Amino acid sequence: MSDRSLASEKTSILDLSPHKLNKLKKLKQVRPEDFDMEALMAAAREGRLYVEDSRKSVNEEDIKTEVRAYVARIRVFVTPKFRSSIDELWENIFQCDILMELLAPKPKARKCKTFDKYGVMRIICVLREKGVYEHRSDPQFDALLEGQGNDSPYRRYLGQGLEKQCQRVALRHIVEAISKH
Repeated sequence: MSDRSLASEKTSILDLSPHKLNKLKKLKQVRPEDFDMEALMAAAREGRLYVEDSRKSVNEEDIKTEVRAYVARIRVFVTPKFRSSIDELWENIFQCDILMELLAPKPKARKCKTFDKYGVMRIICVLREKGVYEHRSDPQFDALLEGQGNDSPYRRYLGQGLEKQCQRVALRHIVEAISKH
């Protein structure tokens, strides 16, 4: 008996073709003696076996879109020197892999599922020190970013800056390149 015919005989259990995925409302428990490993392998080879990916992957473009909207809330704090180039500055940050690592949500994140707000706050801290944003108090930044009356857990990261030297250097180079325009 070929692998193909073996898999075909077990379609009610193993054939998870896209047109049949919506029919999987009920799952059936399989006992070890009823499990057909050869049929499972045949279905996998034929591209008819699907498994649920438990990790929620976030598209890099989605991260950028969410971060753009988030930092747009503090546009009023951009200094006159950087007012015309703030969008370009953030686009350059997005193009830097070292800094994008800070913005990507962490695998075990419970709160920041679309982007890492802690990473954004660290970047904003450095940008504030470099004169991109006005020197306002942390609560003022937090009120615009997280809403009035909220003392968010992200606020304390405004004063922490970047942990890694390579991140600080990369951000410094981006700011220097933009300020030369």
